Amino acid sequence: MTTSITSLLQALHIIPTSSIKQKTSQSVTTTNKSNVGLTATSLPEICLKAVAQHDDYSDCWIVVYDRVYDVTNFLQDHPGGSDIIMDYAGRDATLAFHGTGHSGDAIEQMREYLIGELPSQERIFRTKNTQVLLKGIPE
Repeated sequence: MTTSITSLLQALHIIPTSSIKQKTSQSVTTTNKSNVGLTATSLPEICLKAVAQHDDYSDCWIVVYDRVYDVTNFLQDHPGGSDIIMDYAGRDATLAFHGTGHSGDAIEQMREYLIGELPSQERIFRTKNTQVLLKGIPE
């Protein structure tokens, strides 16, 4: 029962996920170097629960357009500062990313940090019937 309540509170972002990090068999541990050559068809699936465990400065994952990015090594290089990314650490940052108006170079640079994608049942923006807000996002 406690686990269900904790999961619900984390999903609603009422309590920070970093306070209750649990190992999960679906967690993916990769480095930025290992994703060279990954394509949209060869990406591992990473669930939102696994993404939520990576929400601090030493281990930061975000979701943008249903794709998972390990931006840990990019935090200090982000032109807007690391705090902006940390606001969405372990969560979906799509609307914030889209609303900022990133350059083509910034969008292209995202490939370096791509480590996976959400399972089809957890996707919002890239579903079989919907391709929402995808203009300019690397495939």
